[in-house]
Amino acid sequence: MTKSRKIFLLVLSCCTLWACNGFAKSPTLPETKKTQVVIIGTLHKQHYENPKYSPEVLKAIILSLKPDAILNELPLSGVDPNGRPLAMLRIKNEHGGPESWAADTVAMQLGIKQIPFDQPDRQEIFKKTHYFEREKISNELFDKWSNQLFTKDPNSNDVKIIELFIYAMRAQSNLDHKAGPEIINSEIYDSIIRMKHSLWHDILPEIIKKYPGYEKFADDQNFFKEHWNQRNRTMADNIIKAAEKYKGKRLFVITGDEHRYILKDLLEDEKSIELKEYWEILKPDIQTGGDKKS
Repeated sequence: MTKSRKIFLLVLSCCTLWACNGFAKSPTLPETKKTQVVIIGTLHKQHYENPKYSPEVLKAIILSLKPDAILNELPLSGVDPNGRPLAMLRIKNEHGGPESWAADTVAMQLGIKQIPFDQPDRQEIFKKTHYFEREKISNELFDKWSNQLFTKDPNSNDVKIIELFIYAMRAQSNLDHKAGPEIINSEIYDSIIRMKHSLWHDILPEIIKKYPGYEKFADDQNFFKEHWNQRNRTMADNIIKAAEKYKGKRLFVITGDEHRYILKDLLEDEKSIELKEYWEILKPDIQTGGDKKS
């Protein structure tokens, strides 16, 4: 048999084997692994007042999850060039302390990156729009209107809706001071915040339009609602960008408890992200909270 004949038969044999084993078809690529995103709601300064959800408990939760990166609810102006919270924010007992302290302590221990995911120009927006001044005036108008209504028509449906809003705020405050992290990060808590925001941004502004002299409250609530939605959309987009960078990894997202429900809503349909609750993957001895130190 000639040498060229042997080569031809060898190639033919390989091609036949390839086809028989199914390799002639286009191979099915494995599904891209999703990035696991754990969003945890925090209490800001109230961590100091709640022993079941103290800064040490928050730190223990983050450390136990061993994330590949931590996302902090901070603007670019709140971090150094390496993404770490500025020195003044890393002091546990100072302004902005508990979340930044917990995140930075764990990040340094695990050697992982911290990423700011809030609006990069957050502070400039607050200043430019006179956000806090408008908020103060809006709250004063609401207090004046509700007090007048309670006096003049205490049995009206409008008063009952105001009471619903007050009950939601009381429920939130109660939980913030007494509940552990698993309750703060639950559908029950998220539902309370949903109700509070719906009443504040949507229902009460419509009701107050019936009462002359309170037009500014309704106008300001439209502004606050738009700002709230834009800010959370930016935050969600920044989480998505981080998830793309850390494909198949675990990201720990630290955010104020009122942002949790809307961020989950904005991310739930993202195909590259798997949303998980911290208590779904954490050891039972950390789940219940307590003033645990690590």
